[in-house]
Amino acid sequence: MRLFMRPFIKNIKLGILRLLNHFGYRLLKLPPKPKKTSKITHVELGGKVIKIHSGNPLCFAYQQHPQHNSAIGKVAALVKGRYPMAWAVDVGANVGDTLAIIKGKASLPVICVEGDVVCYELLQENARLFNEVYLFKTFLADKPGESNMAVEKEGWNLTLSQAQPGSAGQKLRFETLDRLVHGLDKSPNIKLLKVDTEGYDLRIIKGAAGILQQDKPVLTFELNRETIEPLGDPVGDFYDFLVSRGYHHFILSDPGGRLVGALGQNHKALFLDLYQYSYLGQPIYYFDVWAFHQDDGDLFENFLTAERAARK
Repeated sequence: MRLFMRPFIKNIKLGILRLLNHFGYRLLKLPPKPKKTSKITHVELGGKVIKIHSGNPLCFAYQQHPQHNSAIGKVAALVKGRYPMAWAVDVGANVGDTLAIIKGKASLPVICVEGDVVCYELLQENARLFNEVYLFKTFLADKPGESNMAVEKEGWNLTLSQAQPGSAGQKLRFETLDRLVHGLDKSPNIKLLKVDTEGYDLRIIKGAAGILQQDKPVLTFELNRETIEPLGDPVGDFYDFLVSRGYHHFILSDPGGRLVGALGQNHKALFLDLYQYSYLGQPIYYFDVWAFHQDDGDLFENFLTAERAARK
C-alpha cells in the first residue's frame, strides 16, 4: 500500500507546487533552525564516521542528501590522477566534512583552516582519522592585520562583517593563505583550493595570489550575494582578477550541487547576471563556482562531462 501511495502523493505535491508557482510563489525546504547545543552526532563520509554537532546545518544536509558536496571528491580524484604529488587546501573546513570526502576519493595531503573555536575542536578530532592533515586555527583575508568584526552564527556557520563604529565587536587577527602556506616546513604543490567562508571567499582567494600564480590550483568557492554584498567586494573585479591569472574555465552549480552551466573567460557579463539573479528566496539562492586554469582545460572538460551526465 505504501509503495502504491508514493506516486499519488508525489503527484499531489507537484500539483500544489505548480499552483503556487502560477501565482508567483515558491516553497523552500529549509534545514532545522540551529540550536545552541553541544550534542554530538555522527555521519559517514568518505568511508569514515566523523563527529558533527547535531545543530550544525551540515548534519541535516548529509543526513537528507548523502551525496551532498560529493563534487569535491570527484575533482580531488581528477587532480590526483593528473598531479600525483598534489596537495589540497580546505578553507572554512568546519568540522572536517570536506576533508573526509576528499580523503575518501584521493590520498592528497590536506591543509585545513578554520577560525571558529567550536568547529575547530571537532575538526581536530575528525582529522585524527586521516594521514597527512595540517590544521590551522585562524582567519584569512586578502591582507594580514587586525580588524574589529561583528561575528554571527558561531559554532556552525561563522559569518563575519565589519563592526559598525561605536558598536561592540571582536578584534580578530587575519592572515593570508600565501603567508600561512609559506610558513610550513613543507613545499606543497597546491592543486585544489576550496574556500567556503560565508562571503570572505573572494578576499581569501585574493590573499592566495602567489599560490594561484605558482601552483594554479583548481578553485571552488561560494558566490553568495547575501554574504558578499555587505562586505562591498566588487564581484566583477574579482572575475577580472581570476581571468588575469589564467583562470579561463568556470562551472556553476546550484546549492544542491546540480550543474547550472559552464562559462569561459569572455563571459563576465553573464557571470554577473547570474550573480545578480541569485538570492535568498530566488530559485537559486547562491552558486558554487569551480574555476580551472587554462593549463587544466582537460580537467575542466572531464569534470564538466561527468556533471552533465549526472544531471540527466
